[in-house]
Amino acid sequence: MRVIENTETNKHTYLRERAQTRAAESISLSDHDTGEQVMRIVRDRLDDGSQRVVITHAASEVPRELVEQAFDALRYSAIVCAPNGTGHIALIGMTEQQDALVAAVPWDTNDALDMLLSAARSQHVPVVLLPPSASRRSDSY
Repeated sequence: MRVIENTETNKHTYLRERAQTRAAESISLSDHDTGEQVMRIVRDRLDDGSQRVVITHAASEVPRELVEQAFDALRYSAIVCAPNGTGHIALIGMTEQQDALVAAVPWDTNDALDMLLSAARSQHVPVVLLPPSASRRSDSY
């Protein structure tokens, strides 16, 4: 938070920094149009000034610790992802738009994570794969 003096009223105005360094969203990561949603969210959050964007799967309870690990991992990698207990994508995070990579993933299939990793490898995009998320009701995102 920063303080700016308002010269018109001579009062102090407190403004929240517009640019947050992190943004988190939760959507379904297993729908046919998930790729389009992921691309839009990443684009919009980066345009808003975020530097790291994490998207969790709304159908999974992703532990808060895993989301924090994802944000930390994005300091060193362009993409981070984590499977849920069944191998589906529970979380994906990015530091920049990866539209070609996201578009290559068949999000509504059981092999979305494998396809994401394969596409990242073929496009030379570094990915950090976090351990599978374990559902925890008390401290989930």
